[in-house]
Amino acid sequence: MKAIKIFWVSCLAVLFTIGMNACSKSNDANPTPATTDNLATIQGMQFMPATITVLLGSRTTWTNMDATAHTVTSDDGTSFSSGTISPQGTFSFTATQLGSYHYHCSIHPTEQGIVQVVTR
Repeated sequence: MKAIKIFWVSCLAVLFTIGMNACSKSNDANPTPATTDNLATIQGMQFMPATITVLLGSRTTWTNMDATAHTVTSDDGTSFSSGTISPQGTFSFTATQLGSYHYHCSIHPTEQGIVQVVTR
């Protein structure tokens, strides 16, 4: 009986070791960073934060916390444009190129912000 218990304990130890090794190793030599969600708000007639730094390939979501409509519109007019975001509405943009994206609210042009896209 004692030999059977030792056998099963040994089997469990081997399975545990195999499982731990499998979980700790990556099969990908160049793993892609996980997509990150970045949160920003429009509140008090301003973008918060005014400048947000995000990883390449990540998504930024703005939530309109004001009682009035806003937009999130790139200054270049082509990178992104939310259209009208109603109160409590959201808009998301996924960064696909490195660099700085300056943006504004087309309804309230004094509201301005920057998305800085970087790699690690």
